[in-house]
Amino acid sequence: MPTVPAELKTANALFAHLGVGSAERKFLEHHAFYRYTEVAIPKRRKGERKLLVPERRLKFLQREMLKLLSQLYVPRDPVHGFVVGRGALTNASAHEKRPYLLNIDLKNFFGVIARRRVRGMLLSFHLEEEIAEAICDICTTRNQLPQGAPTSPMLSNMIAYRLDRDLINFSKTHRLRYTRYADDISLSSYTPPMGLFNAGLPNSGRVAEEQLSTGLRSVFSTNGFETAPEKIWYSGPDFRKEVTGLIVNEFPNVKRTFVRNLRSSLYKAETMGISAAEKDYQKRYGTTASLQQVLRGRLEWIAQVRGRSFGAYRTLAKRFNAIFPASPIAVLPTYDEVAEQAIWVIDFCEDVAGKPEPTCAQGTAFFIANIGLVTAHHVLADLPPGCSAVLHRPSLPGKKFKATPTKRQCPYRDLMILEHNVPATDYLSLSAATSPERRNAPIVALGFPSFNAGDELGTRSGLVVGNATRHGVKMLEVSALLLSGISGGPIVNDRAQVVAVAHKGGYEENKQLGVIVSELIALANE
Repeated sequence: MPTVPAELKTANALFAHLGVGSAERKFLEHHAFYRYTEVAIPKRRKGERKLLVPERRLKFLQREMLKLLSQLYVPRDPVHGFVVGRGALTNASAHEKRPYLLNIDLKNFFGVIARRRVRGMLLSFHLEEEIAEAICDICTTRNQLPQGAPTSPMLSNMIAYRLDRDLINFSKTHRLRYTRYADDISLSSYTPPMGLFNAGLPNSGRVAEEQLSTGLRSVFSTNGFETAPEKIWYSGPDFRKEVTGLIVNEFPNVKRTFVRNLRSSLYKAETMGISAAEKDYQKRYGTTASLQQVLRGRLEWIAQVRGRSFGAYRTLAKRFNAIFPASPIAVLPTYDEVAEQAIWVIDFCEDVAGKPEPTCAQGTAFFIANIGLVTAHHVLADLPPGCSAVLHRPSLPGKKFKATPTKRQCPYRDLMILEHNVPATDYLSLSAATSPERRNAPIVALGFPSFNAGDELGTRSGLVVGNATRHGVKMLEVSALLLSGISGGPIVNDRAQVVAVAHKGGYEENKQLGVIVSELIALANE
């Protein structure tokens, strides 16, 4: 049980912390609903969503209240809505490449959370009754959580804590993956999810509430929630799968219609002028929003999902910058340009006492975000103590830098994280894949096999053959030929994300193996 902050020990301590006097306290107890304005906003598809927006003073109190409540709530792993560091993208990523998906929306999510439920939940944290009542006075109105108040998302997650527990247990029983983003619930699996339905798997598309299994429906009813009958959707192996607005058949991706609408809005701004295009947009969608901010927000969403090196994003962002030159949006190099600056030749040739010939080795090293410079352990295994390897790349033939092994190395994983003296302006970093690759997924191994002066960055295309384990280390077997010198280089997926580090291969080996990137992340965190 979390420690209750001092401000939530007594009502007097809470109101003193908030700066609420006796008169305002009495007003909140009896008349707080006068401090809300009802606002109707159009939903994404059709209809309206009614918000109860608190006035400025009450919103301030709720924001201060939110800081205190956040000390009580520890979100469960499947909860992605209104949680710091999580969001629609992490929620969707949990279900990528899973052939079976069921999406369920909860009906009137905030509205069904009555004041008594909030009060009872707060009492379960061993808060005094007067504190629970005081929080309800500030955070509820019209016997519900007001959708539009800063505290409602946090309180709704706290109320749904038992629902999350029950759905986690249900999912474990039926070998499902469960996530929740506010009122959007997603359940997915690799095998036919028979436990979700009463009488076999339905056809892909909308599913009647009666088709859901009795066990699943009872989870919702016993926790005081109802499903929205028109928003239960099942997707089988050959059907498009969407989670929180993102397509997840292969990887989280924005919908084509989203990009198409953005392209259309940019075209109107280019041909009609900004003012006319903005009026047209505001009239079409019944809003007063700035067209520039809307377009920027949509571009930022594409960048968050696909990265700023994604081709479609780069093209649209450049058009945006031409229309609004005073406030340009960031555009990063292409994936090929990032790879060229992230992947380096690493080698050394040192005289060792007692050996007639110098000890030499050559491999590949690369920069990866949040970790640093990485190579395979065996590339520098014979580097004499106290010596440094040399870093260089073909596009900077006159520049050479030093790389030194750190303590973050593991011969069993065949991984080594290096210190270096490369200026931050001279390199870029690749990013790690967010999920493992499935069999037959396309990959590219990048590096410098048998490097000679004048060679360019080598690429070896192939497919994922499958997973393997060597001495407890997770490996990825690929069809691309991993020749000598490519060791330590990145193996990337079709989004230029690192899925593995080249470990062992060549003509004389039976398998071409890379160490899965999760092993590298684990080493970096040790």
